Amino acid sequence: MTERSVSAAPITVIDVGARWGIAERWAQLAPDVRILGFDPDEEECERLNAAAVAAGDRTVTYVPVALGASRGTATLHTTREPACSSLYPPIGALTEAVPELAGAIATGAIEVPIVTLDEWCAEHHVEIVDVLKLDTQGSELGVLQGAERTLASVQLLEIEVEFNPIYEGQPLFGDVDRFLRDRGFLLWRLDNLVHYSVGDEVGAVAMRSTAHFDSVPYESGGRGGQLYWAHAYFARAELCPGAPDRPAREPALRAEAVASVLGLHDLAHSARLRRD
Repeated sequence: MTERSVSAAPITVIDVGARWGIAERWAQLAPDVRILGFDPDEEECERLNAAAVAAGDRTVTYVPVALGASRGTATLHTTREPACSSLYPPIGALTEAVPELAGAIATGAIEVPIVTLDEWCAEHHVEIVDVLKLDTQGSELGVLQGAERTLASVQLLEIEVEFNPIYEGQPLFGDVDRFLRDRGFLLWRLDNLVHYSVGDEVGAVAMRSTAHFDSVPYESGGRGGQLYWAHAYFARAELCPGAPDRPAREPALRAEAVASVLGLHDLAHSARLRRD
């Protein structure tokens, strides 16, 4: 475990799109962590809260609220796989053509109330958020737009980003990246790059993929398919090499602890060097 100030408030993690529960890795910070999981499915949140109570886990609370750019109501487009439901309608021609996207085939629509993360945090006296994780099937940018004040304390973000649209009109990676860069964050890493094919022989063709770490290439096997989404990790700019400003000691300590939990040991090292 990395060094932490004994006087620091618990690290706060907000996970938006928390269906099936939060990642077990956050238990590494228990009991000095508070986790808030948001999902608009009230029954799912009730189930997850009951499971947490049964397990004796007092660090996590699930909140049945949909978050967006502004308070009001919005249409939630339900899908064959509930986890694929979105505030944006699925592209029907795509979900019908790509077998792996069959879970996103539309099944209906319901109206849901929307609040902003800034409003919710103010109403519930959440003043510091260290980590923001977003997986909301295309509406991640809207959640960020409603979290301007919250972002002031955030050190790291993990966001599901799309490079090609699965839902009509959804923002893509470039939109999210620009929004966060304008607010002092830099892309640190892309992980879990997901490709989908039309399911024929072309998709099964073996392909090579190369990633370079420093000047060393690492090759891996793969198959055909178009890149659709990935997990993007963003860090506050002052944690990253070459930034003109250095982080204050306490935020850097918190960022170091969080980066270690996320498995981003290189970022944790950078945060340690930057604060020292």
